[in-house]
Amino acid sequence: MSTNVIVIPTAPVYEVLLTADTAVSHHDPAVQDDSNRLLFNRQKQLLAMGGGGPMPTQEQINIICNLEPVPETCADLLIDLSFAEFVACSLTRLFMDLYNSMDGAGLFSGMERYVRLEARLRQAAIAAPTLRRWWDRLVRSMEVPLHGGEHDAELLTLLAVPAGLQQLVLRALADDYRSIVALARVWHSDAKLVSEDYAAKVGRPTLGGFKMLSWDAASLVQSETGSCVTEVPAVSANSLRHQLVREPLWLHLCQHLGIDAAWPGRGQLPAGVEAIFENGGNIEAGAKQPSNVHGLAWAIRERYPFLDLMGGVTDSFDLGEGRLKVAGWLVCRENREALRGSPAYDYPAASVSVFDMLDDVTLTRQASGAGLGQMIYSFETLCPGTQILCRLTLSPYTPRLTRGALLAALKWYLDRQIIGGQSARGFGWCHAEALRIPSDCDGQEASEYETYLAEHRDELVQGLIDGTMGTGARVLT
Repeated sequence: MSTNVIVIPTAPVYEVLLTADTAVSHHDPAVQDDSNRLLFNRQKQLLAMGGGGPMPTQEQINIICNLEPVPETCADLLIDLSFAEFVACSLTRLFMDLYNSMDGAGLFSGMERYVRLEARLRQAAIAAPTLRRWWDRLVRSMEVPLHGGEHDAELLTLLAVPAGLQQLVLRALADDYRSIVALARVWHSDAKLVSEDYAAKVGRPTLGGFKMLSWDAASLVQSETGSCVTEVPAVSANSLRHQLVREPLWLHLCQHLGIDAAWPGRGQLPAGVEAIFENGGNIEAGAKQPSNVHGLAWAIRERYPFLDLMGGVTDSFDLGEGRLKVAGWLVCRENREALRGSPAYDYPAASVSVFDMLDDVTLTRQASGAGLGQMIYSFETLCPGTQILCRLTLSPYTPRLTRGALLAALKWYLDRQIIGGQSARGFGWCHAEALRIPSDCDGQEASEYETYLAEHRDELVQGLIDGTMGTGARVLT
């Protein structure tokens, strides 16, 4: 009698928890401006908002419209805005009203005042979870003094709009900062020229009066799920993949094969061979693929479990997708649902907002003896104690040697625990613990991988040196 066997493929999952011992630095490459302040890396995230993210009632909209009359000369420009954009313009214009004197104030002075405002207005909007936090960050980064008390009522009314509208305003300030500043500047300038005394003082004709604009509350669409899109601080999976696996595994391979350290391209190995391990490599422009690409790729992957795990490209073809998938989450309130099923779901940090974990750091590069090279710069960090859950998932049927390569990398990393950047300045030092390992992991895979490297050392090294990767045909230069 035959027996039917049902095989259910499973994907081995490993979870590692990193806890920061020092502040974590991880700059956002997407934020490029002329300021000397760098933001922590962020990713847009759809978040459920407590209380359904309420929008303003018609009465609340009317109060703000009456509070913020606009010059007749620019009314046609502003009426085409959404109400959220109008509030963003109002706040920006109010900042100009408060601090744009002849000499200006703080960094809002000189010919570059609007360039500085534009950059820091956007940075504050990306970094802040609420409008009040945005205003605090803006005035602090612009280094302006406390404003006069007569403007408190107007400012606080704008900063205290309902939470759903606040998120829309922040989104407008972050995405449309350039046009917001331009519109606010026109509003600010034209409003002054409505005054006959001011117009006479500057020798300009007096403009018309003010006009009350209006918006319909029905135009503000409230999400049925009470959700909003927010820029949430995040440690990128790309960084985790490199720092936890790729770099440690390459150093481990060099040690076990006896490969000497050298300047890139000047050691035993061709530059292309080093690159496929260090960053995945590059296909040369105009390269032609050989006829047996599939066979060559799998021969290389079988001979070098590192490349089976991580993938890579030769001079002319792709080895195919690696077997490792990496994801990572900061343990915080915003990510708590993503942590469900992991012990980290119940950690105290999972109830704390990630925005409360942010800190501002200012460093000074000292000047030389001749007084050259001094630089003061600021950047955001996550505070010590911040936790990161790293989930490493392997494809079903991953060979034992490839699994062993992953475990060898993690073991190497656990002895040299750094996350993020600027470790030379004391940032990103952490300690790690394993939260989850596959039930079929017997703890011998890493030893088997190292034994394989030792037993095949000469042929593996030769395949690296001659760029053939053991295939008999040169595939890397």
